[in-house]
Amino acid sequence: MNPKTVITDRNLLEKIQYQDSAFPISFYMDHFDEYLNGEVNHHWHDEFEFGILLKGQAECRIDQSPASGEYRILDQGDGLFINSKTIHNIKQTESGTILFNFVLSPGFFQLLPAGNTYQKNILPVIKSSLAGLFLKSENDKDRLLLNSIMEFSLLKEDSPAYELYCIELICRLWRYLISRLAEVKDISKVKSKKIQEQRIRLMLSYIHTHYGDDIAVSSIAQAANVSRSECFRCFQTVIGRTPTEYLCDYRLSQAAHMLTSTDRKISDICFACGFTSPSYFGKLFKEKCGMSPGQYRYNRTAPEIV
Repeated sequence: MNPKTVITDRNLLEKIQYQDSAFPISFYMDHFDEYLNGEVNHHWHDEFEFGILLKGQAECRIDQSPASGEYRILDQGDGLFINSKTIHNIKQTESGTILFNFVLSPGFFQLLPAGNTYQKNILPVIKSSLAGLFLKSENDKDRLLLNSIMEFSLLKEDSPAYELYCIELICRLWRYLISRLAEVKDISKVKSKKIQEQRIRLMLSYIHTHYGDDIAVSSIAQAANVSRSECFRCFQTVIGRTPTEYLCDYRLSQAAHMLTSTDRKISDICFACGFTSPSYFGKLFKEKCGMSPGQYRYNRTAPEIV
């Protein structure tokens, strides 16, 4: 079975698919054991995202959060809110971790006949400098949000008045969110650094296009017309890794995909992903995935014995 990954474009944008475009909300149950290295890779989307950890433990990074530059540990019962257009990723720290989450288009609120509600209550959140919130189960106001998110996880699509129940929950959730945001001290000082976001997306696009080539940090920096030091600063602030660390991780993730989706020789995959030494590639791959490339391919493609 191929490992799951979030499908993005070269700029890490995930395009959300809705079952019903007239009702733009999508629900997910993420089992982290199904993802490569137990990690939901860096990505962003136009939608708001809410989530709650149903089982296990995970570390999460929300770009430019109040704890920017750090990963936060989420325990069972904790959750998160991710603002529109915010780069984020999450990785399990215990096997078997499960996250329920849903994404909601900002346009959802424009479907409601509620006067200028969108301008008064939704747009200010989008335009704020806050990237997101980590929700802790021991915090009273966070618990209001978490309980509402949990209600979503129990919803059945064939329930009576399903759409009305969704609308009711979303409005309640957003009311709790507005109240919670009022507690965030000096949101304006939580710098969103939009320029850094623009730069990092240019540099990521370059990496995703040229990862098979011999790439120097100076070339990555040049893609955004910045210095080497600013390149390192952008990556550390937004991604939490150096550009070389991110490049290596991306190459390894592409190699893992090729191992399970093609029958190319391992040495060919090594060179196609920008590595110059098969032995070094094998060493790095084993460090990341816990097994050799050959064993990884066998485990993921061998038929199951019933």
